[in-house]
Amino acid sequence: MKFLFKVIVLPILSIVAIPLITLAILYKSVEIPVEDFTSDGDTVVLADMITEEMDAFLENNDSESVITLGVAQKEANLLLKETFLSMNSKFLDENATDDEKNYVLKEDMYGYQGTWVNFDEDIVEIESGIHIFVANFTYKTRLLITFKLEADTEEIVLTLDKLTIGNLPLAWAFGAADWAVTQITGNDLEETINDQLNGVATFNPTTREIRVEVQTLVDSQFQDDPQQAALINSLMAFVDENELFEIGFTDGSFDASLALGKTKDATPPFELDAADRIMTEADLTAMLESKATSLILSTLSTTTNPYIEFGELTLNKVLDYMLKDQQVSPGVLQEVVMFENYVMKAYVPYVSMTDTEFVVNIPLNISSIAEPTHQFQTIIKIDATPTISGSDLVITLNELTAGEVSVTNEHLPNIVTLLGDTNLIVDGNIVIQNFDQQMNQAGMSIESVEVTNSKLRMYVVLSDSIPLGDIQDAIEGVLGGISDNPEVPAEVNDAIDDVLNSITDPQGDPEQAVEDFMETFEGLSEEDQQAVYDALQEEFQNSEYSLEDILGLVP
Repeated sequence: MKFLFKVIVLPILSIVAIPLITLAILYKSVEIPVEDFTSDGDTVVLADMITEEMDAFLENNDSESVITLGVAQKEANLLLKETFLSMNSKFLDENATDDEKNYVLKEDMYGYQGTWVNFDEDIVEIESGIHIFVANFTYKTRLLITFKLEADTEEIVLTLDKLTIGNLPLAWAFGAADWAVTQITGNDLEETINDQLNGVATFNPTTREIRVEVQTLVDSQFQDDPQQAALINSLMAFVDENELFEIGFTDGSFDASLALGKTKDATPPFELDAADRIMTEADLTAMLESKATSLILSTLSTTTNPYIEFGELTLNKVLDYMLKDQQVSPGVLQEVVMFENYVMKAYVPYVSMTDTEFVVNIPLNISSIAEPTHQFQTIIKIDATPTISGSDLVITLNELTAGEVSVTNEHLPNIVTLLGDTNLIVDGNIVIQNFDQQMNQAGMSIESVEVTNSKLRMYVVLSDSIPLGDIQDAIEGVLGGISDNPEVPAEVNDAIDDVLNSITDPQGDPEQAVEDFMETFEGLSEEDQQAVYDALQEEFQNSEYSLEDILGLVP
């Protein structure tokens, strides 16, 4: 009998017991965390959370200010509840029937209790309750997925830590699942999941990881606007390089914080007065022609080519003119609405020079539409090097700073997309194309440039057929001829006398006298500058050499 029991009865009992044991292991009753799904009266809306944080930041900010968006466990579950209510408006409603309030979805064969999350340090637990109805019996189980989350500005990594149905851990079953998926679809599990991720993320079944590259995610979201995608990616790199962004779990809350205050720069930006703006090509040529006055005098203090100098105002007038067609309003290059309630403006860049330093400044401003005085300002300052390349004035961008932070030139080409779609940007540098041709129209040809004494000095090609001494003699004669001209302002006449005296005085300093003259000249109105230029042109007509002869521009 014992033999028959072992041979016949035990196998039968085993066959019956295995599914019963499996069902027992898979059985797991879970309770909906009603407390986490119960609000304190206010509906949790992610957009409202962003708005509240942005409003507070814009109202009062300094270099220590941080924008923090935190989602606590309860808030995450309330966000899930909002989704469930769109599927079943009576979910968790005490006045509803049991089927209506206890299930997000209820069908004849099953009921879906919903899904909720639990935060534990860097672990995210996602739990779902399922009821299966068989005759008069309700079979209860749950699906528990546990992820370890790691995130920064470059990559988001979700690592599957646990996969449990009821009480049965199934993370080990990836091999079997891979085989099953291959049999059914013809593709392995990795290929199937990656197809569903649509290139935004990649799945590795060996490590059970889903990796999302932030750059790929941004590119996919802005595939119709690659320029905007490139800008966002560069801003993310800027944030990452300066450790402005932190993301992770803190005391049961998933927080992301951006130390935007470190980029704050409250320095009043340069603003070009409407009266100083260049409006036409003729205006530009006339302004450049007026610079010939400083060119003429520079020959008296140099042993090489003479030069003209552009101060900050002159350069900024030229930049404003070159960008006039891209401006959405005077002085504003881009205006973008953010989160419906805020506007970000990128202004026309301006140049500042200190000694030999040349800096391109791009002011940015974020303000509340409802409260325009609530705002945040920074100025992106780019250290640059001006050069002449062919007929173009090229401003090579080297290093960027904003407030307390900086970024290497690797990301500068995309950062300058803040200037919009403009021909002014070539290969990530600011290029004033055909600049030398513009100068030719004003009677000058530029050979090279440098920054000196807080001005952009441009060296002009002289005629090589006239000795420098003869040129200097001719110019001294011209200056002597206009020194008493009543059409010339008195301060200019005094400055000319100082130049002539410095040449004849053995102890004189012609270079300083010329520099003083140029400062005096720059301080004149455009009308007075033109009057000086006209007087010089008239006097040159009585000279041995014309201005065109000296510069060698007329064949």
